[in-house]
Amino acid sequence: MENLEKLSRLSEKQVRELQEQRLQSFLGGEVASRHPAYREAWQAVPRSLADLSILPFTTKDELLPTPGNPTGYLRYVLESPASAEAGGGFLSILLAKKRSNSTPEKYATSQIFFSAGRTGRITPYVYSVYDVDQLREAGLHLLNVLGLTQDDTMVNAMPYLPNLCFWQIYYATVSMGATALQTGGGRILGAEKIIAALESMEASTLFSTPGYAEYLLQSAIQHQIKLPHLQNIIVGYTPAPLPVVSRLEMLAGMAGSLSAKVKRIYFLNEAKVAWPECSPGSGYHFYPDHSLLEALELASDERKRSELVLTNLDVKGSCVVRFRTGDLIDGITFDTCPNCNRRLPRLVGEIERLQEFKTFRFNGKEKSLNLNSLHGLLAAEPEVLLWQAVVSPVQGLGLDVSLRNKNDAPKVLPRLQEMLATELGVVPQVTVVSYRDLVERLGLEKFPVEKRIIEWKHGDGSPASKSYA
Repeated sequence: MENLEKLSRLSEKQVRELQEQRLQSFLGGEVASRHPAYREAWQAVPRSLADLSILPFTTKDELLPTPGNPTGYLRYVLESPASAEAGGGFLSILLAKKRSNSTPEKYATSQIFFSAGRTGRITPYVYSVYDVDQLREAGLHLLNVLGLTQDDTMVNAMPYLPNLCFWQIYYATVSMGATALQTGGGRILGAEKIIAALESMEASTLFSTPGYAEYLLQSAIQHQIKLPHLQNIIVGYTPAPLPVVSRLEMLAGMAGSLSAKVKRIYFLNEAKVAWPECSPGSGYHFYPDHSLLEALELASDERKRSELVLTNLDVKGSCVVRFRTGDLIDGITFDTCPNCNRRLPRLVGEIERLQEFKTFRFNGKEKSLNLNSLHGLLAAEPEVLLWQAVVSPVQGLGLDVSLRNKNDAPKVLPRLQEMLATELGVVPQVTVVSYRDLVERLGLEKFPVEKRIIEWKHGDGSPASKSYA
């Protein structure tokens, strides 16, 4: 990867020139000759941004293994020079290093990560030795943009998974040489021990999903544990709109950290690096030498939001060109960041998932719901401690909440119903549930990510899919 300071000074014109060079060398050379799917599909080799813009999109469905072809995802893995000469194949790709001493080590498989959040279907994505080296370098970029240094003491409470969210933070902290505890999140170490570590280590920085960070802070408040040294709460992997940021900062203050700041990271497995915000709402800085991003305008979106489209520019292992991520943004800007003064390009606007826009039949009528909005709407309600939504074509929208004071239910519930009806266009059924029961149902200590929104598609009450968002 290019030097961060160099990237931070480039104009939009210089960025485009750099990307044109990467297109010619990487897509025009390596991908065109050693990528099984694109080598077969491309009628002409893309050598410019104009050429790229007319290529077909790649979708998540194309990356998925199927029952009849469980190794089909390997069609999107770059062949090493040795395996390309041997004709490719499953073993030649995954075991290239062992099969040939002449195979460059950087092509050898290092780790396989998996994602399922946007489709609910497990998708393998191969990270090579080269990709993991890049992940280390990107980790240093990430900590730099977040304003963290080797002097910070860090606790990584991201869920331990074969997923970018845990491993990006792991490689970042190890590469920097900072004091860091890799907890694995609630399923591995548990809230009690993570809070004890934050306290005893006098940790300045916590990495976590937003839902689990909230649970940790609420638990610390409940047990009257003070965390005065906690200055940075870095969240990602699941939605964290600005009201969630404000809520976490409020809870941190109640836990004794009056000056704690919350910042956000955008994790995208297919990008093979994570992109940070230097300040909430300023936009996610990305590295234009590594990823070429497009904002695809959607005619169906009345709010004029765009779908993020990714093209890898510097990877081995799995590789995608014009990949539709299923994530919505407002756009991409090359303007100087008003917060950090870097010219590093940014994704602007709240990130929403297309899969959380649902159309249901309620009372015989079709109704569209943006379930993404629940996170921000309910984070702005101080009386609500926890919530879980259930969407059903039979029952409609149900919302289970735990209140700060259950005696306030007669006045809080009608107001919640009215607010959600106004914002969503559907009158929800709101029910009060005890905090302990909701913690259990959400699976905050059992699952990698809490079961925040559950979708029931069948009238018999059996779940067709669940959204862990």
